[in-house]
Amino acid sequence: MLRINLKKYVYIVVALVLLLVLHYAKLLNPVESFLAKRLNPVFKIFYSLSSGLNRTYSDQTAKVDLAAKLKEAGVMINRLTAENVELKFLKEENLALRKQLNFLEKSGKRYLMANIISRGELEGEPADSRSVLIDKGLRDGLFAGLAVVSFVSSGETSQGVIIGKIVNVKDNLSEIYLVTNKNCKLAAAILGEEKTSGIAAGELGLTIKMEFIPQTENIKAGDLVATSGLEQNIPRGLVIGRVTKVIKENNEVWQSATIEPQIDLASLSVISILLP
Repeated sequence: MLRINLKKYVYIVVALVLLLVLHYAKLLNPVESFLAKRLNPVFKIFYSLSSGLNRTYSDQTAKVDLAAKLKEAGVMINRLTAENVELKFLKEENLALRKQLNFLEKSGKRYLMANIISRGELEGEPADSRSVLIDKGLRDGLFAGLAVVSFVSSGETSQGVIIGKIVNVKDNLSEIYLVTNKNCKLAAAILGEEKTSGIAAGELGLTIKMEFIPQTENIKAGDLVATSGLEQNIPRGLVIGRVTKVIKENNEVWQSATIEPQIDLASLSVISILLP
């Protein structure tokens, strides 16, 4: 059995050597040419298939790479967008702080700055009440009745604007009733040739209504309304808003006025509390 296998291997080696000799002697050229012509279409088909497979693989790989790059770019865009929004908020807040500090320092008033941390009621007030919570309280020396202010710019000057009063105080938390809150009552005065006094309180959570104005007083739309100073811990001259409508009945002793706040209360984030 071993001899038969050995003979087989010898025959194969001899055949291979003979083919090599005949090839280099160019005696197999006619046969090789014939086979090349017959097998050339087959080789073309195999080459075309292999090229197609290679292109398909390359395209799929490129798509996977592109999808990964797009995903990575999307993550980066989201991160940069978030950072840009944060920077814009910080820029606006810093600008507001600088202007507010400038006004307060020029006015010579003692104050404490605080952040609005929530909009809502500390003690479960009705839904139509307008109030905010700040991050300062008893430990910071605050108590109910103090005036809360912001500012408005008019050209190169700034005006102090009262936005509400402190009503409830806890250790590190205080609740402020905004001027549009019906429970926030302020001693007010309409500025003109003769100062006209009355009581201002929030109306419908949107505007302010000033009442108990004598019928004899001549008031009109556009008049500026400010605190009168007749209320404890509320200094005079803090802007409340401007008159937009006058309600006057001939058979009534008093007339009233609708006042629009001078500042967008919904956009506030940092406020100042005036200290006595």
